[in-house]
Amino acid sequence: MHDKTNALTIIISIIISLLIIEFSLRIIGFKKYEFKGYPPYYLTNVGNYDNFDIRANVKETDFIFNDSIPHKVWGNEIGCFDESISNIKGNNYILIAGDSNSWGYVPYDKNWSYLLEKKIKTKVLNCGVPAYSTIQELYKTKKILKDYKNLNKPSLIILQYTFNNDFLGDYLFPQYKVKNNILTTNKYLDNIFKGTIRYKEENKFWDNFKYNLNEKFYLFRFLHRSHSFLKKKIKQLKNKKESLSNTSSPPRFVLTSFDLSYLNFEKFPWAKKAWKNHLEGILEFKKISDNIGAELLFVFWGDLPDYSRNHFKQALDMQKKFKKQDHLVNLNNDKLLFKFLEENNINYLNLSKLAWDLVGYKSLTDEGEKLRDVLIWRNDNHPNIEGNKFMAEKIYNKLINDNIIDFEVNNK
Repeated sequence: MHDKTNALTIIISIIISLLIIEFSLRIIGFKKYEFKGYPPYYLTNVGNYDNFDIRANVKETDFIFNDSIPHKVWGNEIGCFDESISNIKGNNYILIAGDSNSWGYVPYDKNWSYLLEKKIKTKVLNCGVPAYSTIQELYKTKKILKDYKNLNKPSLIILQYTFNNDFLGDYLFPQYKVKNNILTTNKYLDNIFKGTIRYKEENKFWDNFKYNLNEKFYLFRFLHRSHSFLKKKIKQLKNKKESLSNTSSPPRFVLTSFDLSYLNFEKFPWAKKAWKNHLEGILEFKKISDNIGAELLFVFWGDLPDYSRNHFKQALDMQKKFKKQDHLVNLNNDKLLFKFLEENNINYLNLSKLAWDLVGYKSLTDEGEKLRDVLIWRNDNHPNIEGNKFMAEKIYNKLINDNIIDFEVNNK
């Protein structure tokens, strides 16, 4: 009986202690939980859950990531991070289809689309969506042109394209999905040699249970964040230790989904077929533009040596062991894309080449991190505020030099 009393006392003491900690965390302000990444409830499933989009009329919410102070993001009535389409008069506007490089890792008034709008004194409707690929951008563009009768057709469509994301995203479509109001991975490239795909394994009960605890209990948030922090630090220490212990041995290159856009398609029949299908999606943008009497500008953003050089150096080191015809990776695959664009009379701007020229890069394996803190963020690969200025300027120059559309030039 005495042992039962002691056990009950211990249990009650633990419960009281947990309650005290919970209320203390609420009082000191730990309730200001900062979710890093695309904000919860910002994106929503559409089209029988095979796709997602920015939630229409979503109110301002904070977007937080490692390199910047939080800034506000929202969605207008057609699910675009922009002002209301009621402000657009006639068809004298530009429609942007793109991914997170268009949506922007910068405040609204620092985004390249907004800066371009101010330069040309013509409305630029930014309908880029984070984590999108070409096929999703095509679906959204078709929906905008078809469903919103009070919005006239644009005079120009800008298709912003990210080389290592769009092809992979199309092949895995839908690569991501919205679950518990948060964007999460849906599919992986399981075997790059066979092109097999697998779905992300889920434990729905446990995932929902953790999500609900995180939403309602600040103590769980504290423990969960502490665990994540410690896990990250332990992994960093482990990687550093392994790196120091392996300085005398060459790194082992492994093909990953990152290499999909750079595969030697003659060695990967499944990828060659997927690439052909992917290009058809780009060509569909051309057909849409022609049908509505709009111009089309393809804006290319490729990989940068700042974050890809070590990986591709390993690839080239590996290929030195093989005959040229046996090479698995081709770092010049972007030229296949440019050739396709030229053959189909699609005007394009190679933005990453202009970024390379700015700092003196010559190849994907060049040394240095010359664009970090210059055009891209320190810890994130998206264009920073200066990078968005750079994009706006180069796109503006392209519009002027190629006389793509008529607009009132801001000479101020």
